[in-house]
Amino acid sequence: SYTTTTRSYTTTTRSYTTTTRPYTPWTTAPTTRGVSVCLRYISDIGSFSSFTLSPSSNSLKLYSNGEGFTLTFYGYTSIYLYPRIRLWSDSRQNMWTSICVTVDTVKKVAQMFRNSDMSPRKLLPTQYTWSGEPVIDFSDFEGQVTDVQVWDYPLRYKEVLYYTSAGFYGPYQGSVLNWSYISFSIRGDTLLEETFEQQMKLPAGSGKPRRHLRRRKSKEARRQLS
Repeated sequence: SYTTTTRSYTTTTRSYTTTTRPYTPWTTAPTTRGVSVCLRYISDIGSFSSFTLSPSSNSLKLYSNGEGFTLTFYGYTSIYLYPRIRLWSDSRQNMWTSICVTVDTVKKVAQMFRNSDMSPRKLLPTQYTWSGEPVIDFSDFEGQVTDVQVWDYPLRYKEVLYYTSAGFYGPYQGSVLNWSYISFSIRGDTLLEETFEQQMKLPAGSGKPRRHLRRRKSKEARRQLS
């Protein structure tokens, strides 16, 4: 037998904004050690804007050119990150591309992860501090997006592994933005759907799937969106 799992996703051809519901804005910006953003996507476009993380006064933007990524700070200074170094064996391949970007404001470095590969760490081109109410915007992105998580610190390697393996090696949950507790502000042509098949596992040595499916419903598929 083989198993399909479900996870919510969003298909968009223009832009929508994602904010957290259970968190309240900080009246005084606390000192953070950095920021990490992870998400999964499907797209047939080589170059695209992945996301913009606000607040707008110190926004962080990620662009993809197909081969690598451009991380832009404050809208004018950038670094280029190419995840080509194998960090661990890719034993849980599926239709989604999983990416994580980490920014360490203490060590002043940034790093990019895509599935089982990572980029070298690179020094930040400018002093950067991220704080405020987390708002993430998917401008100019065409495709499907799911499982968006944001942390107010740089993830360790094992935490990135937990995310890219979809929780197989350990649990994960964003500290300031969590996909399970999220509210959407939709603009443009956007389709919001509850579930989508994330991956399919076939038994070893089987050339074709068997007839009977066993579906396991994830907790994300049962959540209510406001």
